[in-house]
Amino acid sequence: MNPQLAIYKTFIEGLVEQRTGVLGQWIRTKGWPDLPENRELNELLLRLTPNEKELIARIAQQARDGGIHDALVFLNERVNLKGLRITENGVEMAVEPYGTELFWDWVARCAGQEWPEHQLEERYKSL
Repeated sequence: MNPQLAIYKTFIEGLVEQRTGVLGQWIRTKGWPDLPENRELNELLLRLTPNEKELIARIAQQARDGGIHDALVFLNERVNLKGLRITENGVEMAVEPYGTELFWDWVARCAGQEWPEHQLEERYKSL
């Protein structure tokens, strides 16, 4: 695989793996760590039904997803408008290798879609 493309895929896949945070688990189960500053949160969670906890956990997940998405939009704009480049071990990460933006590829991978190899730009097909 083209090293630039490999870095791109690893970058996106790493963010897909980071998608699930601990907050949803805390909301659904034991609450925040037992510290004085978390008492109000934990007292609220104790009053909620399992269904209410699930709804709040979904809101927390949507907020996390929104943060990752917005960061990728920002990075993509910097790449396209300001020449930002991401490198790893001296190899520059591919830029829009499938003709789609960082945030679009992240959303697609989060949804379980395969990489659209049929859309791969010619310059990333070779080693």
